[in-house]
Formats: sequence, structure tokens, C-alpha cells
Amino acid sequence: MAAAPDFAAEGLLDGLDSEEEREARLDLLEQLHEAGFPLEQLREAAAEDRLALLPVEGVLSREERYTAREVAEKAGLPLELLERIQRALGMPILDPDARAFTDDGLAAARRIAAFKDFGLPEDGMVEVARVVGQSMSRLAQAMRGLVNETLIPREPDAAINERDLGLAYAAVARELLPQMAPLLQDALTTHLAEQIRGDVVSRAELAAGHALPGQREMAVGFADLVGFTRLGEARPVGELGAVAERLAELAQGAARPPVKLVKTIGDAAMLVSPDVDALLDTMLSLVAAVDEEGEDFPQVKAGVSFGPALSRAGDWYGHTVNVASRVTDVARPSSVLATAEARDAAQEDWRWSFAGERKLKNIREPLKLFRVRRAEPEPEPDDG
Repeated sequence: MAAAPDFAAEGLLDGLDSEEEREARLDLLEQLHEAGFPLEQLREAAAEDRLALLPVEGVLSREERYTAREVAEKAGLPLELLERIQRALGMPILDPDARAFTDDGLAAARRIAAFKDFGLPEDGMVEVARVVGQSMSRLAQAMRGLVNETLIPREPDAAINERDLGLAYAAVARELLPQMAPLLQDALTTHLAEQIRGDVVSRAELAAGHALPGQREMAVGFADLVGFTRLGEARPVGELGAVAERLAELAQGAARPPVKLVKTIGDAAMLVSPDVDALLDTMLSLVAAVDEEGEDFPQVKAGVSFGPALSRAGDWYGHTVNVASRVTDVARPSSVLATAEARDAAQEDWRWSFAGERKLKNIREPLKLFRVRRAEPEPEPDDG
């Protein structure tokens, strides 16, 4: 390898105030030169104050060997579909004859072609790509925030130099990124299996026309944060995660036996109980606790149903679960909405108000829904 240039003579150490900064940059420049970065690229990066990016780019970058047109042809995809999916994933759409695709990009296009050959509709594939793009963007933002929090000093007078920052980012990309693919696959497999299990149980219920063996009469409730998706567009991922975590804490605190917090799913919490009154009390307490968090915390809405449900691996499935989820969708902020079955099974003196008959998504028959509130206390007798 050729000897390293005289970086000081090339002006790449100009503008640095301290000897420590100069030594750190010189060390970084020597490592980058040894890794194969040409002097011109180092000069451009220094001028644009992005030398710290080069180590991670060296880990992540791949040779851009193919044009979009070539990738589409090699993968057996229509160019228009490839560009639609790229756009849905949040990637820039370049000249179809510009060399912008790597071997990894070609492999991804071949996977898309395999989905198409399997018979998946193009519009559905684009929609899934849009969800993946949004999810991956949020995941990358969360990871970046965690790395920044860990690596960058919080004291106002302290600062991490560009060499240490650049090498730290490169180490994260080199060591942690390969661990993410199996982690994501495991999470996707778990969620997909859970949802398919729910579909199978619901279909079996429909085919049988009655409760399945192993089902129990359960009250099922969901609580959803209002406007959580829109909130994610306005707040950093860290703050959004703190909101979801706080909902989980409040739900756990409100769930008193026999009510059980089954799981939290991002902006929602699922709870069950064999006692419908206990679940109604929990959901009302949870709504009140969320309201007490103040104006900066989003409101919550809740839905409750009652009927047969099947437990598998700690989760609950069946028509009753699906109904509770759909009822929650149409509930108003800071309210608890219940089905007629839940109202009829309740024993305590709740205040009920008819909220109308609604046709809910994926529920065959319209449902009569009722808003539930706590009963007003009896007035004190007048002794006078």
C-alpha cells in the first residue's frame, strides 16, 4: 500500500482548535486511507465535515453494479412494479439507467419476484412494502437514538471527537446490524403465527356454529391510545416509546385480579377477566388514569366484549376477542364502550347509555353498543 499522504500539508487538519482534535483526525485519516479511501474522497468529506461518516459507510456500502432496468430484467419483474415498491419502502427513485443497485438489491428484487410468482397481488405487495418502510424507518431512528444516547456525552462541555464517533458507529454497524435480521424474523414469525392462530380459531367458530372445546366465557377489553400514529409523525421515537411504555405501566397498575393484562401491542393494551364487572372497573380506572397524565399525554379509548374465548400460549383468540378490538375502534376518546353481551353479564350498578347499533369491520352482524360509566353516588339523606 502506498505511503499515507501528508494530511497536514493537504490542509485536512486545518480549522481544528486543539492538539487533541488534530491527533484524533490524523489517526482517523490514516485508518481511512489504510481501509482504501482515496485522498480526494477524504478531502471532500473533510470539507463537508462528514469524516465521521466514512467508517460506517465503509461497513455498509456495497458496489453499485446494476441499473433498475437491469435488476428488473434479471429478477423477472416489471420495472414499474420495482419502482413502486422502492417508492413504498421510502427509497429514492433514480434514473432507471443509473447504476444504483448492489448485489443485495438484486437479491431483494428476486425475493419480490418470488412473492409475485406465489400469487400475491401487486397492490397488496406495495402496501406491505409501505408498512415495512415505515416500520424500518422508525426502527432505524430508535436504534440511532439509542446509540447516540450511549456514545455521545451528555455534559454540555464534553464532546466526542469525530474519530471516536465514526469508529463507534462503524462498530455498531459491523457488530449489531447482523444480529437484527434474525431478531426481526423471530418477531415477525411470532406475530404472524399469533394472527394466523386467531384467524383459524375464528373460522372454526364460524364453521361449528357454537363454542369450541376449551373455550371459556371471558370478558375481553382493549384500550387504544388516540392519535398514536399521528403522534409518531410529530414526536421523536424515544418519546413515542415512552408514551407506549407508560400506557403499559398504567394498564398493569389498573389490572387487579381476576383481571389480567395479556399484552401490549404498541399503542394498545389487551386485558381479560372471567368477571365482566372486574374488567369494566379496570377499563374505567385505566381511562381515568390516562386522563390524569395531563394534556401532553394522548387520550385512550376502550372497548369490552363478553363471550367464549380460547386461550393458547398465554394469548386469547376467537370472535369475542375480535369484537372487543372492533368495538374499541369506534369508541370515543376517554370512554369505555361495551357490547350488549357485556352489559347483560354485568351484575354491578353501572350507568349505561345506548351508543347505537353499529356494523363493525369483519363482524357479520350489526352490534348494539353501550357506553358504561360508574354509578353516581347516592345523595346524602337530609337530616334537617
